Amino acid sequence: MSKMISKDRAIFMALFFLSGSILFGAGLIIWYFMAIGAAVYADWMAAVITLLFILFAGSMTFFSAIFAYTALTGKNFGQVKGFRRVAQRLTLPVVLRTGKMLGVEKDRIVRAFVNINNEIVRNLVKGKKPESILVLLPHCLQLEDCELKLTSDIGKCVGCGKCDIKDLVEIAEKYNLAINVATGGTVARRIVKDTKPDVILAVACERDLLSGIQDTYPLPVIGFCNRRPSGECRSTRVNVSLIEDEIKKIYNDQEAI
Repeated sequence: MSKMISKDRAIFMALFFLSGSILFGAGLIIWYFMAIGAAVYADWMAAVITLLFILFAGSMTFFSAIFAYTALTGKNFGQVKGFRRVAQRLTLPVVLRTGKMLGVEKDRIVRAFVNINNEIVRNLVKGKKPESILVLLPHCLQLEDCELKLTSDIGKCVGCGKCDIKDLVEIAEKYNLAINVATGGTVARRIVKDTKPDVILAVACERDLLSGIQDTYPLPVIGFCNRRPSGECRSTRVNVSLIEDEIKKIYNDQEAI
């Protein structure tokens, strides 16, 4: 493998394969009883049901193979039409449900999925020339007791350095990027609609990040899960260097064209 697989991703993939096995087993049982019942009326009905099951099993195997390849190697087939949508709307909910039954923390599963989604998106934007990149931040990234309200204008930041906003503003200015702070999902969607970015670099907690990735589809979103040393929605932090590294990768890909 090209890199070490994180514990979160290993758990995600174990749940993914377990979920697939359960679905296949359930489908097999359903096919068996339906085929027996249909054969009582006509052999062709049983044949049709068998064909439908083969198509279902084949489609599931194909998607599972390319998804597993992406997750385990860091490479991907993200260019397959609808791949991201199926992963977001079908694969993740099934894995989350399986994880819940086994007592696996939801945030661990979502973090792993966000990392997989990031790799798919990187491959999608590689070799392209995004004219606009939006950096979207949660309001809780600002120091909780700061007297300034940056949700209307992040340029009001005085750069005290007590939170990560200062460094993020400097990065946005350095690379001439749009940077906005959102108080919630509705505001975030409005910002995306108004700025019309080609790529979004979003910082949020696991729940909000997943919701944002799903809501802004098909826009490519690269997500960064925040850290919460002071608890939920209070003075959260993010690894700023990872965000700048991501921006550099995008611009380096442009220069390589």
